[in-house]
Parts: sequence; C-alpha cells; structure tokens
Amino acid sequence: MAQVHVIDWPGPGRLATMAHPPGGRELPAAMARLSGAGARVLVSALCDDEVAELALTGAPAAAAAAGLELIRFPIVDRGVPEPGRWRAVDRLVDRLVAELRADRFVVTHCWAGIGRSSLLAGATLVRLGVPPDQAWQLIRSARGLPVPDNRDQEAWLHRFAAGTA
Repeated sequence: MAQVHVIDWPGPGRLATMAHPPGGRELPAAMARLSGAGARVLVSALCDDEVAELALTGAPAAAAAAGLELIRFPIVDRGVPEPGRWRAVDRLVDRLVAELRADRFVVTHCWAGIGRSSLLAGATLVRLGVPPDQAWQLIRSARGLPVPDNRDQEAWLHRFAAGTA
C-alpha cells in the first residue's frame, strides 16, 4: 500500500495525498486498509490509460466494497486541469471542502503522489482560506519532498486562488 501523506493544517477533517494504490489482486486489500485508516473519500487524478496500465480498472468496485467513495478526476500527467474543466474543478473542490468541514478524511492520488494529487489538495486548501504558497509548503512538509511536478502546476494554484484558473 502506498504511504498516505497527511497534511498538517489547522482545520476540520483530514486531507492527504498518496501515490496510486497497488492494482490487480492487491487492490481490494489496499482499499480496505485505506478505509481502515479512516479515509472516506478517495480522489484519483489518473487518466484512463494509466488506470489500465496500473491494473486499477476494478477500483470503483474495490473502493465501494471497502466503504470508500471514489471520485475520478483525470488530469494529464504533469499537467493542470484544462480551461474547459475549470467549472468541474470548482465543483470538485467545493465537494472536498464540504467533506473536510464534515470532519471526514479525504485522500487525493495520482501516479506518484507528487503533482496532480498535490494540485487537487492545494486547491482544496486554497478554498479553505490557505494562501497558495502556504498550501504548497504544507503539502511539501507532509510529502517530504518537493511538490508539485513543475512550475505550471505551481502557477495554476495561484491562478485558482485568484479566480482566474
């Protein structure tokens, strides 16, 4: 099971990032462990080709069986949400904020748990009132390594905070 990196922030609920869970036969047990750790919502930023390559096509059923809600929000590796999806990002972030305010545990994941998962966690923190630079620092501290993948992702979070993403 990929390590879950809980972000230390002064609000309700818990927010974390992680790399993709193991696929194939290991997937149901991985989802059960995640649920057992208290997670209630798992957001996957993987694209369809990555889901297939990682043998995660059974993730919706495995998550449901474990009591997790799986939300798929594909973003191209090392990318940012496309302009046509910004309203969808707003809806997703509003949903994640509501989950955290209800004191639930939300986990975002992508391939390595560095770029896209951090981007979604960062947008959630920003919507909760955390400035973008502080959001990146909180995620870096939790992850224990530099995030996000590139300057485009870092700049996107600033645009999101300004309402121009």
